[in-house]
Amino acid sequence: MTRLLAAATGATFWCLAFLALCGPVCIALALIVPPGEVADEGAHLARAAALMNGEFVGHRETLRYADGSTHVAAGVRIDPAWDEVTRSRPKSFGGILDAVEGEPDAQGRVFVPLYTVATYPPFLYLPSASGLAAGRLLGLPPETCVYLGRLANATATLVAGLLALAVARRGRPALFAVLALPMSLSLAASFNQDGLIVALAALAAALLSPRPFAGGGTGPRLSGAILCIALVALAKPPYAALAAMLLVPFPGGRGGLGMGRRLAAAVLAVLPAAIWTVAATATVATPVPRHAYEAGPLWSGPRPAPFTATDPQAQARVLLEDPSRLLTLPGRFLGTAKRLTILAEGAIGIFGWLDRPLPVPLYLLWAVALVGPILLADRRNPLPPAAERLVLTAAALACLWLVILSQYVTWTNVGEIRIIGPQGRYLLPLAPMLILAFARLRPQAGPTRRWPALMPVAAAAVDLVAVPVAAFAMGVPG
Repeated sequence: MTRLLAAATGATFWCLAFLALCGPVCIALALIVPPGEVADEGAHLARAAALMNGEFVGHRETLRYADGSTHVAAGVRIDPAWDEVTRSRPKSFGGILDAVEGEPDAQGRVFVPLYTVATYPPFLYLPSASGLAAGRLLGLPPETCVYLGRLANATATLVAGLLALAVARRGRPALFAVLALPMSLSLAASFNQDGLIVALAALAAALLSPRPFAGGGTGPRLSGAILCIALVALAKPPYAALAAMLLVPFPGGRGGLGMGRRLAAAVLAVLPAAIWTVAATATVATPVPRHAYEAGPLWSGPRPAPFTATDPQAQARVLLEDPSRLLTLPGRFLGTAKRLTILAEGAIGIFGWLDRPLPVPLYLLWAVALVGPILLADRRNPLPPAAERLVLTAAALACLWLVILSQYVTWTNVGEIRIIGPQGRYLLPLAPMLILAFARLRPQAGPTRRWPALMPVAAAAVDLVAVPVAAFAMGVPG
């Protein structure tokens, strides 16, 4: 036991633990969970399939919907087999306004509306698209190709996670915990790009973890962190505040980089996302069609005010008419214990279409595994300076605020008081920034205080059996 505790600060231990405990769970989830039964997987699979066909970003087409209305929608053209294989539930499931399938083009491809997903860059879909392409080259049916795409995405995510644990200089137990959460592994074992986003955020924090941040390896670490953050911000612009990780440690302390170089690195990381967002909004993005509804109570325009889709411009008007709403609406969303509990459960793991919770003991186990090492950490080791902790915490809160507001603008019906859309999994990319802020600066002093770091390993060991069993037991609604 003493040797195990002594090894718990080394990269080899954490990499082997991650590979041995999380790799099999990823493989099991990729093969057990029915296609389409992961958050937004159908839309992400369509992006990967379109990328395989050379369509690097979505485009707009006019579609007819089940209620007889027509809307311009952002989407891609793909072989209808890819859409059919992820139709795990009826088109009308959950009251979603669904499009009527249009005529195929000369290649037999049909247009599939994806809305926001159609605006995402192609980079994080390369692994899953390569899996689909390999299956097609082997002449396999689409149902089998889907599993190859999942396994390819899981492999890429596991590699990024292993790199994070290998290069981290502090905070490895906490990074392991985030990467090993059931939700992280579920996303990794799917076509959803969020699994890679979590792993890339962890890798960025790991690359920036040395103190002092100076010496011969500084350049490659900084370049790698810039690339990771740029890919995350490109995929999800509200996470651009992750670039705050590039500002620490502050110059004048133990860091070896001046503030000018750090600010330049932060700008370099977020500039591609800013350019892409402007271009995609102008040329690809479209509102999301909805059943006709009357604007909510915050709408101050003329009544009646019927809308048949989301309307980002109208929502921006609602927010700017009373700028305090920029704070009060997200604050109200986060202001109840019930909402915070749902977000926490979603961060640990809710499968299916957010309607397949894990067994309650797994939530309790991971709550202890995540919080225990923090509460039981050896306080003889110093924290980073208070100013750095404040900046990174503020940046994490800014990310959360942007995520919630983006869901209000792009996904919530016009004028509503409540915000629709934010999920617990959206919190996971923020955790590495907080780990960088609060991970203590020296390895723990003695083996007697290393045992709290093993709590996430124990939880992951339980998941090795419990998560696949839980996934196998989750049926698909008719």
